[in-house]
Amino acid sequence: MTTGEVLLVAYSRGYRGKRRAEPRARNPRDSERTVMLNRNRMKSFRYDFKQIMVFHKVDESQATSIIASVTAKASNISIQAAVDYVQEQEKAGIVPKGAADDIIDLLDRSSKLR
Repeated sequence: MTTGEVLLVAYSRGYRGKRRAEPRARNPRDSERTVMLNRNRMKSFRYDFKQIMVFHKVDESQATSIIASVTAKASNISIQAAVDYVQEQEKAGIVPKGAADDIIDLLDRSSKLR
């Protein structure tokens, strides 16, 4: 070593976590997986949803509310909850039958098991 150089010595304290003799076994039923909206395709889903509403001439104020509700239910609860909501809106007369069928088809196409 020449003058002016400092030698730094680092040492490892070792692994300080819990050591296991065997690999950790995961319970396959820790949480139930449900069919939900694929969040990676959210923009295309919303765009297609708006196009369905425009095509079937649903009132814009109601369409915005329905889009928000269906998107929230499909991404947070399940696709089935969103389908039930769409069918309720169809029975109430807010959404025409053709639009409801197209929305349900769109929900099925953009679903993912999460």
